[in-house]
Amino acid sequence: MVGLRNRQLGLLVGLMFTPFALQLIGWAGTPLGGGPCGVIGSERLLLEQPQAFFYAQVMLWGIALLMTTGFFLLMLGFMHQGHIPKSQASPFLRLGLGIASFTALVYILTRTWGLPAPSPVGWLLSGAEATDAIGLLVLLVLLVQIGLSLHWLAQSLNPDKHM
Repeated sequence: MVGLRNRQLGLLVGLMFTPFALQLIGWAGTPLGGGPCGVIGSERLLLEQPQAFFYAQVMLWGIALLMTTGFFLLMLGFMHQGHIPKSQASPFLRLGLGIASFTALVYILTRTWGLPAPSPVGWLLSGAEATDAIGLLVLLVLLVQIGLSLHWLAQSLNPDKHM
């Protein structure tokens, strides 16, 4: 990524921006689907789909916060001429790891079992939401980002060992 000389860190920052870019493609109305945040159909009232609306907002917050974390890492790279010290990058990568893990978990649970969601009449439990190609791509990107973050953090803990 531009501004970062460590290729693995640059790839991680790029992966932090990717879910939001994929969601923008989903909102464009492509045949690939609406993505994890585009599950709300205009043919149904929001009261009829509280889980879809609530968890679409949770997913949107997750991918937006992930992109913000990537932006902070990118700015750190610009401030340090592309060489971010591992001690400064680690907290942001841990935060990104937590956000990506939570977002991926919410996506998986809402697409497999369904989760309770708040509504005007109280908490409702509905079934699993439908998946689409963009949602699966976002999940794949999140899982790759989680794996690479864990690998980078393990390397930063053991600088003598190269995995």
